[in-house]
Amino acid sequence: MSYSIYQIDLPKQPEAVVFVNGFLARQGVGFFWMWKNLLWIRSATAKAEGCVQVKAGICGPNEAILVSYWRSEDDLKQFFRGEAHRRMMQFVIKNPNSLCLYNETYRPWHSGKYSHEPQGMATLYPSFAK
Repeated sequence: MSYSIYQIDLPKQPEAVVFVNGFLARQGVGFFWMWKNLLWIRSATAKAEGCVQVKAGICGPNEAILVSYWRSEDDLKQFFRGEAHRRMMQFVIKNPNSLCLYNETYRPWHSGKYSHEPQGMATLYPSFAK
C-alpha cells in the first residue's frame, strides 16, 4: 500500500482556530439531552458561517466531543452569539448540574501531517500543501 504523507505551510499568523467542545453527562437528564441533541449540535455547528469542518467523537457512554475548524476567532465568536448556541445554553441554564461542559480554543503554530484528502487545518489552507 502506498500513499503520500504531506504537511501544510501555515501563514505566518494564521487566523484559523480549532475549537474543542466536550460534553460529559453527570445526571440522567443530561445523558438524554446530550444523545438527543448531539447530531443537531454537530449539524448547527457545521452550518455556521466560518466553520469549515466538524469532527465528532464518542469518548464513552456519558461523554462526547466535537472538534471544529474555523476560518477565524471572530467567526467562532459570532457563532456563540447566534440562535443555535443560545438554544444549547438554555438547557444548561435550566439544568446546571446535568452536564460537565468544557471547551478550548487553539491557534495552529505548525502543520500537522496528512494523507490523502485534506482534513482539519489542511481544509483551511489547502494551497499551502507541500
